[in-house]
Amino acid sequence: MSLVPDLERISRQVLRGKSIEDAVGKFDWQEFERIVGDIFRQNDFRVSNNFRFKTGRRWEVDLVAVRGGTVFCVDCKRWSAGRPKKWGIAKAAREQEKRTKAMGKFFRSNVIARSLMGIPNGRFVPMMATLHEEEVVREGQTFVVPVKKLNSFIVQSDELL
Repeated sequence: MSLVPDLERISRQVLRGKSIEDAVGKFDWQEFERIVGDIFRQNDFRVSNNFRFKTGRRWEVDLVAVRGGTVFCVDCKRWSAGRPKKWGIAKAAREQEKRTKAMGKFFRSNVIARSLMGIPNGRFVPMMATLHEEEVVREGQTFVVPVKKLNSFIVQSDELL
């Protein structure tokens, strides 16, 4: 399976010795979201970008990645240089959990949207994809996954969930 152009470009830079953070760091936030989506697609997920919905208030999820009975609700955080403080990650994770809970409620009550999006009656998993974090961590119910470890996280996700 051929990699998409952005992933090919990043792979070439990493093979030349550049860190993945430096290679991906050149992209703006929209390109960063596309790269994260492409990594999910390479792992046989159906991906929707910038999914907007309403459950009493308006919500937006950067990426919705669906495979089998799992729906990842992904917030892409391309924080600038200098790692965010622990409280910043915790706050963002709590917000992502609220979005994920609202999205689950939306799809459980909207059969047409669920059918159009191919959303199963499965589990909704809050996740943040980051540029600079070092390790995969779980903050509350939210997985915080650095982009350089996203592929291995996805491959192991069935075991981790």
